[in-house]
Amino acid sequence: MRLADRVSLGLLTCSRLVRPYLTRGWSSWLSISLGLCGCAALPVVQAASAAAQSAAATRSAGFVIDGSQPGDNSGESVRQAGDVNGDGIPDLIVGAIFASPNGRSFAGRSYVVFGKRNGQPIELSGLESGSSKAGFAINGSQPGDQSGDSVSGAGDINGDGLADLIVGAPDASPNGHNRAGRSYVVFGKRNNQPVELAALDNGTSQAGFVIDGSQANDYSGVSVSSAGDINGDGIPDLIVGALGASPDGRAGAGRSYVVFGKHDSQSVELSSLEDGTSQAGFVIDGSQPSDASGVAVDGAGDVNGDGIPDLIVGAFLADPGGHATAGRSYVVFGKHDSQSVELSSLEDGTGQAGFVIDGSQVEDHSGISVGGAGDVNGDGLADLVVGTNPEQGAGRSYVIFGKSALQPVELADIDNGTSQAGFVIDGSQPFDRAGSAVGGAGDVNGDGLADVIVGAPGADPASQSSAGRSYVVFGKTNSQPVQLSGIDTGSNRAGFVIDGSQANDNSGTSVSGAGDVNGDGLADVIVGAPGADPAGQSSAGRSYVVFGKRNSKPVELSGLKATSPAP
Repeated sequence: MRLADRVSLGLLTCSRLVRPYLTRGWSSWLSISLGLCGCAALPVVQAASAAAQSAAATRSAGFVIDGSQPGDNSGESVRQAGDVNGDGIPDLIVGAIFASPNGRSFAGRSYVVFGKRNGQPIELSGLESGSSKAGFAINGSQPGDQSGDSVSGAGDINGDGLADLIVGAPDASPNGHNRAGRSYVVFGKRNNQPVELAALDNGTSQAGFVIDGSQANDYSGVSVSSAGDINGDGIPDLIVGALGASPDGRAGAGRSYVVFGKHDSQSVELSSLEDGTSQAGFVIDGSQPSDASGVAVDGAGDVNGDGIPDLIVGAFLADPGGHATAGRSYVVFGKHDSQSVELSSLEDGTGQAGFVIDGSQVEDHSGISVGGAGDVNGDGLADLVVGTNPEQGAGRSYVIFGKSALQPVELADIDNGTSQAGFVIDGSQPFDRAGSAVGGAGDVNGDGLADVIVGAPGADPASQSSAGRSYVVFGKTNSQPVQLSGIDTGSNRAGFVIDGSQANDNSGTSVSGAGDVNGDGLADVIVGAPGADPAGQSSAGRSYVVFGKRNSKPVELSGLKATSPAP
């Protein structure tokens, strides 16, 4: 199903902020699909050994993950998963929000794809039955849940030595609350048998646990991520966004929830975090009506250097300084207690809980995508990446350097060069929407600095309309702007471009670091193209794993359909 068809049918996913806001009459620009993906801060991968570098010369450039059925839109969400099966190779998770497992229309599916070192393609259809050893499927529970709308690795929640997963299903209706949303923690495992989320719902499975949304139309699970060990108990924690929540009656201000990791399979009720009756985590309350905080969330790493992981929350419809829907992002410092955090207290710099990142221009929608970026500038503090999505714009992304000070960061000051708080990444062409998806990439080129990845799903490489592009931008220690147009043409070596394959693929709708999948010592990346038509199956979707490399030559996704030497 093509993008225009999804708009006309009202089927666009809530994580892309289209359906809920069309029905509520919010922001007419949302008639296009918006990319979203926050990526947890990734560790810098050290330079490869001489032997690994030699082997890299003949390796493939990456591999393709082909969607299963027409209209599945696999690749709408992609993320690094950690080592789920314990083989020592990082794995991946891919969401297919419109999949209909066992006839449950749009229940959604997610796929765990085990990491591998060759360039052979993977067919997701083989994972659904358990006949393939390449990974396993996670089947959505109820029709219309759209599980897989957001996906992420979760760290080792249950302490068995295997990395676990979190899957968002924002259209689920737990406890009769229509579209309150659900998130599912799925424990890592070594076999390839499918996981049924319905069995987690009804308590007949010990394969993970459920996180139930609180109120109707909260859309909890619209964004999910690992948060790191926030409360210091040795167990990784989680963050779940609920962009439609209305804290203290502020309609649509949004909420995010930090859920502390635990070893058991008992369900978590987010409502219990709101009223303080539970010590299972804490709430982050949005500031103003219609801000939609929680549209994007991510673990940020240790931004302020206090030894506790921090968080980043996007509020893409906020109006900083009276600039309508310029958007805001909030860095929330990690803490060990369960007291709620009010984002309003961060806006004037008087609170001690973190700091705010104010959008620059009217309708920039900064914070539509956010991510922990790792240490991009090499100062020992974790940095951040924030994306924008202006309606007709080329798009912009911003790298914000970590800091302990509480003063707000003004993206306008980074735009005009009066601030050294980070640097701007300017999109290339109108309608590219560069920054609609952003994330940390790890150290892709092996220079010791963390890199970032930026999706531009509206780009037209080789005149292929909306084939999409993604950009790996190399880490650097200065605050000079990066022009993606220069990466397109090869006039600068600030990174490299990943060109989409076919018209309307929308590659770059989701982007993420992938870890070192092929074992060459360089971090790899994954790019989602939910509009792709593998084997002629319309919008079954594709995802592409692109192996890290030290040069700035373009990568053509069309060349990954067969094994080929690295560029």
